[in-house]
Amino acid sequence: MNEISREPATTEPALPDSLKKQYRITLIGLIVAFFLLWFIIPLFVPGLSRTMFMVTLPFRNLGIFVHEMGHGLFALLSGGNFHWFQMELMQGGVAITSGGLRVFTLLGGLLGPALIGAVLLQTSTRLHNLRWVMIGLGLFFCCGVYYMIKPVFLSAEQYPLLQNWSAGSLIALVIPVGGAAVTFFLMRLGDALQRLYLQMLGILMCYSGYSDTAYIFRFEQLDNGLYSDTRMLASLLGPSPENVPQMLFVIVAGGISVLNFGLMFWGTWRALKH
Repeated sequence: MNEISREPATTEPALPDSLKKQYRITLIGLIVAFFLLWFIIPLFVPGLSRTMFMVTLPFRNLGIFVHEMGHGLFALLSGGNFHWFQMELMQGGVAITSGGLRVFTLLGGLLGPALIGAVLLQTSTRLHNLRWVMIGLGLFFCCGVYYMIKPVFLSAEQYPLLQNWSAGSLIALVIPVGGAAVTFFLMRLGDALQRLYLQMLGILMCYSGYSDTAYIFRFEQLDNGLYSDTRMLASLLGPSPENVPQMLFVIVAGGISVLNFGLMFWGTWRALKH
């Protein structure tokens, strides 16, 4: 009786060990360099803190972009609506959503940058083919462009909150447009540059999630009359946002910070793991 030969299923080849080692070394170097720029120099050389803030400002704005997109996309995933979002460079942003699971929508913004950063760090050293990662990243930026320009085509009668929207916020389109342009451009270039790009984005998103700690622990009312996402999250446990006990707020804020740290270290560990 003749045996029927079966070909093994085709699987994506793993990265050679030499390349894995090279990408891990590059990742460690980038982590150290950005850690110096983001935290160490401003802390120990106060005279340069303003300069370092301006140097890292584009990356902080990238974190704000991902934060607001996290709110909107998680609202959609939980069955709600993502109407639009707006950003003010150097001032933050706001996402306009409705419906869905409120807790899910809030966590999408609070944990979004660190979560996406952790995923990008892992893919930079563990995946052999980055094509679909780069396509997904480019579409993410394009999606951001859509939700930023969407207010232009909406009616103020249907959306009263449009009265708080200003065409000046469209200046912040430089963030998603630039991100999409760089992402699709790098798809035409070598694999090493794409991995370097994913590592830089991953680190910056993780750091921006960490540097949001000041906002996460902001108990006072914001300049726009609203409250921080953390205080809104704490209010879901019972009291209204205006009456949230400060101790409950601190516990919730501490939990969010721990999760952000955990995502950052999880992504880094997985990226460096043999």
